Amino acid sequence: RYSMIPPPTSKLPPSRRISSYPLDDLRETLSYLRRIYSPQIRGSQRYTRNIPLDTNGLIDNEIGLDELRADAFERSFTITWLTSLVSMTGEWDSSLDANDDSIQEWESLIQDAASLLALCSGPAGAGAITRDFVFHLGPTMERTFNVHIQDIALNNEDFASVGAQTWGGACVLAETIFGDPVPFGLSNTHELRILELGAGTGLVSLALGKLFESAGSLIPPRTIIATDYYPAVLKNLASNIELNFAESNIIESHFLDWSSFPNDTARPPPFHIPFDLVVGADVVYEPQHAIWIKSCLNILLQKPTPGRDPLFHLMVPLRATHTFEVNVIENTFAPSPLDVDDDPSKLSLVM
Repeated sequence: RYSMIPPPTSKLPPSRRISSYPLDDLRETLSYLRRIYSPQIRGSQRYTRNIPLDTNGLIDNEIGLDELRADAFERSFTITWLTSLVSMTGEWDSSLDANDDSIQEWESLIQDAASLLALCSGPAGAGAITRDFVFHLGPTMERTFNVHIQDIALNNEDFASVGAQTWGGACVLAETIFGDPVPFGLSNTHELRILELGAGTGLVSLALGKLFESAGSLIPPRTIIATDYYPAVLKNLASNIELNFAESNIIESHFLDWSSFPNDTARPPPFHIPFDLVVGADVVYEPQHAIWIKSCLNILLQKPTPGRDPLFHLMVPLRATHTFEVNVIENTFAPSPLDVDDDPSKLSLVM
């Protein structure tokens, strides 16, 4: 029924015997449940080469996972099982010595189980969730880079909370960059300044930071500025930077208001110097956003010079509900051959 993916009713250990199961077995069980109820964000892992097998030697079948995820009985069974696991905290606390090294591992396990329990009850109740992203460099995909992202729960009363979630557009843009960094100008031998608009959780900036960090002193300095508008999003963005680069200052987070920035005469750091590369993933939700962004780019994007070809990359998901916004983007950045011939510094859309 679920295309080789066992349902929780046949996979989970009996609740009455949970306390007798080894820690590693329970951790593997939680990983199995997270695979179902905390799936990879749409758009991530879009590469189809070298598809990995799961721990049982079965190919990951997303259709089967979707069916399983929608099964109310299986979800209810999972909630009951996780509740049993979390409720045994007291039993383990009394059975473990305070100096036992494994007590922290058990506490981590229980926290993971509690997070999954909340997630099964709905995204808004899950609290902050840390996701792990793996990116593969180049066509051979031999080198891998790990990024850890904290998503904050959606709040139906706070529109800004959508910015504290990682969306598929950011995944696709980051994977596109790792697939071939050269078209993004990342192989340039001069110092690079990179700006991310509407960074949200910061996935794209963090992925770039990991790429540059691995090169170390082999490349000139790279500066990455991740920006957003909402205070709650910026706070979470700063936490994600700290989570991935606790001992590095390669990435900074800053407030940026697209609507007012073009009219501000003051250009405080880090916006006093234009950028070589500007990126944005799924950041246009209102028609005026595209107009504001172009106005900002006229100031924030470096002008072309010999040896420097500044670029702006915008990832735009094609949603049926945002057709008008997509048309506004195309019209705002419409290619104009005459303008480009007259002034190569004018912004123009390249599809």
